[in-house]
Amino acid sequence: MSMFIKILLGTLTFAVLGVTMHRVKTAASTVDSTVVASTLPALNMSESAGSSSRDRSDAFDRTATDHFPKLKDHLKAAHSAAAAMPGYTAILERQEEVDDQLRPVDRIEFKTRREPFSVYMRWADSEQEALYVHGENDNRLIVRPTKGLAAIRRVWRLDPDCRMAKQTCRYPITDAGIENLVSRIQSFYDEHKNVAILADCKMQQTTFTDKDVIVFDIKFRDEATVPRYSASRFCFDEQTKLLIAVDNYGWSKDSKPRLIEHYFYDQIEVLAEPNEDVFVEENPAYRFVAR
Repeated sequence: MSMFIKILLGTLTFAVLGVTMHRVKTAASTVDSTVVASTLPALNMSESAGSSSRDRSDAFDRTATDHFPKLKDHLKAAHSAAAAMPGYTAILERQEEVDDQLRPVDRIEFKTRREPFSVYMRWADSEQEALYVHGENDNRLIVRPTKGLAAIRRVWRLDPDCRMAKQTCRYPITDAGIENLVSRIQSFYDEHKNVAILADCKMQQTTFTDKDVIVFDIKFRDEATVPRYSASRFCFDEQTKLLIAVDNYGWSKDSKPRLIEHYFYDQIEVLAEPNEDVFVEENPAYRFVAR
């Protein structure tokens, strides 16, 4: 492989997982990629979460022992609600930590279909596009980059699990969407069946983006027993039962919150009968094909 091709491959930095969405605002209406602020009530990240210290406060509500079964019930209902949608469109906001660095917030036009599993994504800032259809295109991810040397080549066709395809995201595009997000969370709690003695859980009803929602805040007590996360927040739409927002925090050496995954699906619209042309690269609304 020539050095020029290696350079091209090394500069292909696109993000292909949509799974996180977060509305980030500052007083000047600008985005700070290192500080994430939600319009939900702030998660109280005291020394009992986000820190690898074993000397933790008991201030978090430990009396609500019935909240974990309720969380699992909400996850089950959310999975059923997502699986019931033949397809949907949404505005996806995502922020993830990759290679120990919290990346800027992505705002993505997101379209998906359940059968065959299909995903189309277009980034708002760069107009970069990605398309995946299971069983089509040799199960390759089709990407149209718009920045850097990678854009010299109009379209790339990649294995969704390859290093380049996941260079700026935590999960492959084959794991994108609300149903897959819920499944991932359910698998985590299936692995930690004794979660009630490993974490504290708080549940509240509130309003988020003009929706009535149920919010669960979880704080894990010890890094040794649950090394993957120090805390999590899950937001369920009461009307649709869908899981619409997720924040996951990692452990840190101090008490500061360390966001590692944030996903927020906004403006969800069901596609009752997704048209075939929505998920083909020849779609005239897309720019995979030169015109």
